[in-house]
Amino acid sequence: MGIAAKVAVWLKTLDHDAIHLNDESLFQLQDKQIIEKAVQEKRIILTADMDFGQILSLNQIQHVSVIQFRTSDFTPNNIIAKLELLFMKFADQLDGEFIITIEDNRICFRKLPI
Repeated sequence: MGIAAKVAVWLKTLDHDAIHLNDESLFQLQDKQIIEKAVQEKRIILTADMDFGQILSLNQIQHVSVIQFRTSDFTPNNIIAKLELLFMKFADQLDGEFIITIEDNRICFRKLPI
């Protein structure tokens, strides 16, 4: 949600099983439906929509993780640079369930449940 398709393409070049909502015409799904799909397919949601983190923490939803972006620059190159930093910094912690908030000058990592 709010992340360019180019980011999913980049993730695929790193052998991640990434899809963009536009790839499967899923852009009209409600947030809870996106979460259900992520749970079923064991995916991590990348989003600019802060609702996902709130939905997960308030509803104690399990088996899904979220990386949410709160940056001033949503260009694909900036998002990719932030993800590269995330992968370097937290590579050994990306199993399990978590919420990661990426801001301009920091990355906040929280294991779920909160």
